[in-house]
Parts: sequence; structure tokens; C-alpha cells
Amino acid sequence: MGGKTPFRIVITGGPCAGKTEVWRFVGEAFPGGVPVPEAATQLILDGKSEDSLGLEGFQRAVYERQLALEEGGREKGLLLLCDRGLLDGLAYFPSLFACLDVSPEEVLNRYAMVIQLEVIRDPQAYRLHFRNNPARHEDHARALELERELERLYERHPTYVFLPGPLEEKKREALRLVRERLVALRPDLAVVVADQA
Repeated sequence: MGGKTPFRIVITGGPCAGKTEVWRFVGEAFPGGVPVPEAATQLILDGKSEDSLGLEGFQRAVYERQLALEEGGREKGLLLLCDRGLLDGLAYFPSLFACLDVSPEEVLNRYAMVIQLEVIRDPQAYRLHFRNNPARHEDHARALELERELERLYERHPTYVFLPGPLEEKKREALRLVRERLVALRPDLAVVVADQA
């Protein structure tokens, strides 16, 4: 990768894995990066959900919003930090890309790096964390199913990493990995981001 190709980093995982907290933490370390927020949460907080749009309609809307957020971010900079990626929709609605006539391989290749975070393993801790997020409705068993499906979707990526453990460890390791991969794969952006820090 080189030139004007965006370096898109995806931070993904099942419900209550700490995605948004890790995403914010990494973003704070890279002031020159462009944050791309989670599209599904935006839609849900806007009053659009599976209940109102149906599963297919909602996942189509998520895909379109995510794509628009990524493309809009590209106009602001070349280091994009994404809270979830476009492939996430396939974990919720496996025939999504067939409906959209989109290639999963092409979508996967958009991203330079994928970090998946482990779902909270303790069901009681999960329920406590779950109550603090109005956009979540999945129980613990469903969260683990989604985690496995996301792993299946993303593990083919050459820089895919799965991060287990407590949230603070995930934050530190995610930041270390992003710094390491950015220097190795896009030293041009590493310099730009460092200059703006």
C-alpha cells in the first residue's frame, strides 16, 4: 500500500466486547487519524431498528451508512479508525452481500488491519455491561455466536488479530499493534500522524 490509499483499521467484536472504548482510546493516540463511528448504533439512536425496518432493511441501512461514513472520512485523511467494518453485517444477515451484489473479498481488501475484541466471558458481567448500552439487545449466548461468526469472516485477513482479556489489556495491545503495523506498512502515514500528535 502506498500513495493516496487510505489505511483503514477495523476494530470489531461481538456485543459488549469493548469496541467503542478501544476505538476511542486508539483514536486519542492518533490525533491525525479520522474516527469512523459505528453505523448501527447511529441508526438505532435515530429510531431506526430491525423492528422498524426488518432485518434485511436494517442491515442494508447499516451497510450504506457505514460506507458513507468511511468515504466521508477518506476526504478528511488517510488513516481511518473504524468502529466495526462493512463485513460485520454478514454476521447478522448472512445473505446481505448477495442482496447488495457485493463481493466479500473486495470488501475485506478495503481494510489494512482488523482487530477483533473478545466478548466478556462471564455472563453476569456481560449482563451488567449490557444494561449500559441502549443500542444492544443480544443475550450472552447470542453475543458469543456473533463473535464466532465475525472471527470466521475476518480471520482470512492477513493482519487479523483476536484480542482476549480485560478491557485495559485490550486497549494497550490494540494501540501497540496499530503503532507497529502503521510503521511497518505505512511509514508515510506514521510520520504524518506523529507530526500532528
